[in-house]
Amino acid sequence: MSNTFQISITRPDDWHVHLRENKMLETVYKDSSRVFGRCIAMPNLKVPITNSRVAIEYKKQILLLSQPQKFEVYVPCYLTDEMDLEDFLIGIKNKYFFGAKLYPTNTTTNSAYGVTKIEKIFPALEILENHNAPLLIHGERTGDAIDIFDREKYFIDTELKKIINKFQNLKIVLEHVSSAYGAEFIADGKDNLAATVTLHHLMLTKEDVFNGGINPHHFCMPVVKNKEDLKILRKYACSGNSKFFLGTDSAPHPITDKENVDDIKPGIYSSPVAIELYASIFEEERSLENLEKFASFNGSNFYNLPYNDGKITLRKEEWINPEFTSNKDVKIKNFMGGQKIKWKVVSN
Repeated sequence: MSNTFQISITRPDDWHVHLRENKMLETVYKDSSRVFGRCIAMPNLKVPITNSRVAIEYKKQILLLSQPQKFEVYVPCYLTDEMDLEDFLIGIKNKYFFGAKLYPTNTTTNSAYGVTKIEKIFPALEILENHNAPLLIHGERTGDAIDIFDREKYFIDTELKKIINKFQNLKIVLEHVSSAYGAEFIADGKDNLAATVTLHHLMLTKEDVFNGGINPHHFCMPVVKNKEDLKILRKYACSGNSKFFLGTDSAPHPITDKENVDDIKPGIYSSPVAIELYASIFEEERSLENLEKFASFNGSNFYNLPYNDGKITLRKEEWINPEFTSNKDVKIKNFMGGQKIKWKVVSN
């Protein structure tokens, strides 16, 4: 840290992001690659990435956009009830897959192909454990009797504990941890258990989504929760605790899909202002000295990867975040679009 108004950190990573595909990929790629050195791109495409062939083709599509900025993209395998275990093993061994992603069925965007019963993927989890590859989890359990704000807790108590007990050496990441219960569960767990934390779960509460009708641009899965949940999430994210690291869950949708009142798509597009807003949060919590751990070191350490080369510099300087990201016929509402941002990247 050079002074009160400017900080430099090792180039950070985004360990959970949705790059989408085709025109949407072309539109959002530049925002993720502008400061981040690496990312894990989610496999819940319209045709989910469930085999090596699809993973390879998707990476080829991304590589066409990769110049001149070096930006390394990892892609996990989308787990299903009927896995081709032979192909899955080949994909893990040859690093076509960066571990695997568990979507319980019908919990979020494009999760209809997800897992209906956790035991069905135990053979795949055994492969992950044997090859030190991570399991990334969308941690929600749905059901008629389960309140939308309790889905994370139900998943932890009924599914995640079962996985942990059976696969005690499996690296597990509870992505976009959204509750005090979830954060404390991760903090109290073994070293092979970690979590990513989004901007929106550090900035919004359910009043920002549901007060006076649904605000579609603050609607996400898992939904943001109470002020106490936000407070506890900030406590762990900003503490320097090695179990918590940056994952934006930046999830773009065309504005027409976000504003379709009959079928509002969950997802918040935060990539254009991600590191800047994290810096603001850490400043508010008087923890700027821990931003580099959260953004640049903790994820690398958990995944046994080297730190990125180079630095980025942020300055305490106000600027207006554009309301939309647009490209040809793609238009996306930016998180905090049209509002003042307190920090600005001045060197990357």
